[in-house]
Order: sequence, then structure tokens, then C-alpha cells
Amino acid sequence: MPEPSSAGAARPFRFLTLSTARELGILLCLSVMFPFMIHVIPVPEDSQLGPRLLPIFYAPLLASLLRRSGTAAAVALLAPWLNWALTSHPAPTGAIVMTVELVVFVLAVRALLARSGPRWYLAAPAFLFCKAGSALAATAFPELNGGREPLAWAVQSVATGLPGIAILVLINWLVLRSYPPGAAGGGPRLA
Repeated sequence: MPEPSSAGAARPFRFLTLSTARELGILLCLSVMFPFMIHVIPVPEDSQLGPRLLPIFYAPLLASLLRRSGTAAAVALLAPWLNWALTSHPAPTGAIVMTVELVVFVLAVRALLARSGPRWYLAAPAFLFCKAGSALAATAFPELNGGREPLAWAVQSVATGLPGIAILVLINWLVLRSYPPGAAGGGPRLA
């Protein structure tokens, strides 16, 4: 929809303001920096900390809890591909799965906020919803998870990610504690 300008001519709404662009840039940097920092920690060769600690979920969770829905959605769509472009990880099929998971995660956090209000534990059920979404995507497109059985794959991913789920819940709790709900606190309000 156009918005009238001072000259009377119509111009399109500006969706990407300087503030939003700065916010998106910071969150995208965090969504690349967190996984990179986790992956440089020395671990045994067969162990991966990314699937255990879930660092790519931190920035979208922050944006979602702070009512930055557009920014959270943009980070969810762009972060896996930016990570792939800069570090060649995850592989393209993994980036597709991660994009699906992040988008469902952001939507689930926002829906849970709208339904039950700000709660310290919302990240955990949102993560379960994102794994259900990736299992559905893997059911439709088996090549996304290497042809493994989708439900078993999703359950294994949740079991592997239990430490990361705990970190997401901790972040969730800290954000709500630091930015209390409501107009005065400036934190997450009922959506």
C-alpha cells in the first residue's frame, strides 16, 4: 500500500528501516558467530557440538521473544544460508532442513506467546514443534535426512539436542527476566 508523501505522490511503505536493518545485521552476525564459536571448540573427531548446543537457534529466539517477528523470520530464512556461504556448513540439504526448523521455531514461539503469554519455558515446546516440522519435510522429501525414517531421526535429534534445549530455555528465562512483559518493561507483550 502506498503512503502519501509531502508532494502528494504515492510511494511504497518502507519495510526495511535503518533501525530494522541494523537489528537484522546484528542478529545475522550473532547467528553466524554463535555456531562458528561452538564449532571451533576442540572436541573428539566423531562429536559435533552444533547439534548438541543448537547455537543457530539463539538469535531467532531473542528476536521472537522481543517481539521482532519480521526480523526473527528474516534471520530464520537467511542464517543457514549465510552460514553455508561463509563456512560451507551446513551442506545445502542441511541448510534446507535448518531453514524449515528455524522458520517453524520462530512461528511456534510467536504462536505460544500469543496463546499463553510470556512464559520461561516457551523455547522447549517451540523446539519440539520445529523438529516435528522437519520430520514432516523429511517425510515429503526423504533426501533431506539421508533417507532415514523421519520420526526416529527427529527423536534422535531431540535427544542429541537436550543440552541445547536447556540453553534455549535459559535464554528464554533470562530475556523474560531482563525485559519483563508489558509496556513498562519493554519486553515481550501478549502478541
